[in-house]
Amino acid sequence: MDNTLKHRIIELVSRDISEQHSIADIAKKLSVAYSHAHTFVKKLVSEDVLKIKKIGNVSVCSLNLKSQMTLAYLSLIEARKTREWLAKNPHADKIIEKIDLVRDSIHVAMIKNNNVILIVPEHTTGVDFSAFRNRSVMTSVQMLRNKKMYADAVILHGAEKYWSMMR
Repeated sequence: MDNTLKHRIIELVSRDISEQHSIADIAKKLSVAYSHAHTFVKKLVSEDVLKIKKIGNVSVCSLNLKSQMTLAYLSLIEARKTREWLAKNPHADKIIEKIDLVRDSIHVAMIKNNNVILIVPEHTTGVDFSAFRNRSVMTSVQMLRNKKMYADAVILHGAEKYWSMMR
């Protein structure tokens, strides 16, 4: 239960990193007792994964994206989401094979609504992404302008880089 509730809390808080969550909100949204949520939030704070800020009588939590531990947890969560996506989609292996071909030329590969989104370094030239039929190729600056649009995308490659960009 320890890791499961920790991961669920991190996943909840990571859905919208601009939003702050009270411990009571976390407990309610995850359908757990307040005492359990409080215990695990405190553990995540001691691991430097979450930050707590007092607003009046309420403690609100947010991710500490500067922490390597946070990036590691988020990468594990994204790996689980990727495995689930792979199991559900019959053409997933072909997409992963195509990503492997351009892996050295991209920061992040995501998929949303059957559209592959490739985040490339600035000034990338000479790379052929035409193997992907439904694709969007953009820089991190372009992605960050519309980051809410990509919040629920499944990250297929570069999860740690993705979350590093979100700082």
